[in-house]
Amino acid sequence: MSFGIGPRPVKLEASWQTAFMSSVLVCGSAATSVQPDRAVVSLGITYVGTDAASAMDEIAQRSHQLEGVIGAIGLARTDWVTDGVAVAEEWLWKNDTNTLVGYRATSGVSVTVRELALVGTLLRDSVASCGASIRSLTWLVDDTNPARATLLGAAAIDARRRATAYVTALDLRLGDVELISESPIDAVQPQPRMEMMAMRSAKMSDSAPMSVSEGQVELTANVYVRFGILP
Repeated sequence: MSFGIGPRPVKLEASWQTAFMSSVLVCGSAATSVQPDRAVVSLGITYVGTDAASAMDEIAQRSHQLEGVIGAIGLARTDWVTDGVAVAEEWLWKNDTNTLVGYRATSGVSVTVRELALVGTLLRDSVASCGASIRSLTWLVDDTNPARATLLGAAAIDARRRATAYVTALDLRLGDVELISESPIDAVQPQPRMEMMAMRSAKMSDSAPMSVSEGQVELTANVYVRFGILP
C-alpha cells in the first residue's frame, strides 16, 4: 500500500507476529467423605489460687486425676501429650481499678483415641472427675488411608479433563504431561494439607450423658498438572 507524500511515495508494510502457547497449566480437584481413623481430644484444666504455689498444686493434683481417667478407659501413656503448663496473675476490674484476685494456673493435654467408641467416655469422665474443659474434638484421617491415594488419582483425572476442555475449545490438541505437583507450580507457598472437620464441644454438667458420633470426614485434594499443547 502506497501513499503519495510530496514528490516521493512512501511504502508502509504491515508486520505480523504470531504468539504460540506451548503449554497449559490446570488444577484438578476431587473430594470424598470417609470414616475417620482417629480422634484428637484437647482437654484443659485451670484453677485460680490465692498464690502461685497453691494454684500449681491444685493443677498437679487434677492432672494426676486426668491421667487416671485416660488410663482407666484403656489408653496408653503414649496416647496423650501435655500441651503446656502456665501460671499467671489473675486480675479483676473492680471499682474502676485492677485488683489482684489470685494466680491462675493452667494445663492441657491432647489425647489421641483410635477406638472411637471411647471418645464419649473420655469426654464425660474427664469433666466429671477433675473438672476438665473440652477445648476441641478433631476427627482425623491417617496419611496411609487408601482413600487419600484414590482421591489424588481422581484429582489427576479431573486435571486432564479440564486441560482437554481448554485446548479443544481453542482448536488445539493436548500434548504430554510436562509436570505434576501437589503444590502450585512456580509458587513458593506449599499446598495446604487435606483439612479435616473439627467439632467443638460445649461445657457439660457432671451427670450429662455423652453420645459422640464421628460421622464422615470430608477430604479434598488438589493436583497441579502442566500439559504440552500441540497445534
